[in-house]
Amino acid sequence: MSVHAKINAASRFLDDAPPGEVQEVYQDIKSIVEEDSDIIDGLESAFEKYNLSQFVTVQLPLPGAEKAVIVSKYNNLGSGRFYDPELGKSFSVDHRSLKVSDIDEYDSPSDVVSSITGDVEHYVLEHYPDPSSYGVFPQSSEDDIAIVIVGNKFSPFNFWNGRWRSSYIANLASGSLTGTIAIDVHYYEDGNVRLKATKQVESDFKSAQTSSIIKSIAALERSYQEELNREFGGLSDGAFKSLRRQLPVTRSKIEWGKAIGAYRLGQDIGGGRSGK
Repeated sequence: MSVHAKINAASRFLDDAPPGEVQEVYQDIKSIVEEDSDIIDGLESAFEKYNLSQFVTVQLPLPGAEKAVIVSKYNNLGSGRFYDPELGKSFSVDHRSLKVSDIDEYDSPSDVVSSITGDVEHYVLEHYPDPSSYGVFPQSSEDDIAIVIVGNKFSPFNFWNGRWRSSYIANLASGSLTGTIAIDVHYYEDGNVRLKATKQVESDFKSAQTSSIIKSIAALERSYQEELNREFGGLSDGAFKSLRRQLPVTRSKIEWGKAIGAYRLGQDIGGGRSGK
C-alpha cells in the first residue's frame, strides 16, 4: 500500500472518531503506522476537517476571555485563521494541538448580530449542559447569519462521550431558517455502542424581530428531542426484540434447570464419560 493510500485510510479513522476521543484514535494510528513521519505529517488536513465538522472549541489566552470559541466553516477566514465577533478577535489554530496563536483585532459585530448573540447565549445557558459553546457569524451574503451551537458531555471514566451539534442559516430578508441537528454518542463499557443521528430542519421567523429566530430554533430542537425520545422508547419493544428470537424454533421455552440436569451438557456435548 502506498503512503498516499495509508494517509487516506488513517484519515478516515480520524474523521469517524467519536466525540472527545480523536486523540486516542490518533495515538492508535501512530502505533499502527509505527510513527511513520510521512503518514503522521499527512494527517494535518484530516485534523482540520474533523475540527471544522465537529465544531471543536478552542480557548483564547486573553484576560477575562472565559468563552470557548467554536472552530467551524462558518467563521473560517482561510489559511488556518478564524474569527469570533463576540470577542472581536481573529486568530490562528493549530488543528493537531488546538493551540491558538496570532490573535488580532476583528471588526465589532453589528447591532443585529449582537442582539442575536445575546438571545443565543441565554438559550444555550438555559438548555445546554456545561461545557457548551455557541457562535453567531455573518456570512458572505449580507442577509445570511450563521448560528452554531455545540454541547459536549464527556465521561470517559464511565465509558461514554456525547456531542450535540446544531447549525442554522437565518436569512434576515426572507425570514427563512434552515439547519442541521447532529447527535453522536459513544458508549464503550464491556462493548461498543454508538448512536449517530442527523436531521435537516427548516422553519421561518418574523424577519423584523431577531428574537423570533431563537424561538424557532428552540421549537425545532425541542421537537427533535421529543422525536428521539419516542423512538428510543419503542426500541425495547421493537427493533431490539427483532434482533433475536424470544422463543427458540420449537416455539416453546427451554426449562434450563431440567435441561442441565438431564443432558449433562459438558459431558454430552464434549463426548465425555458418563457419570458414575
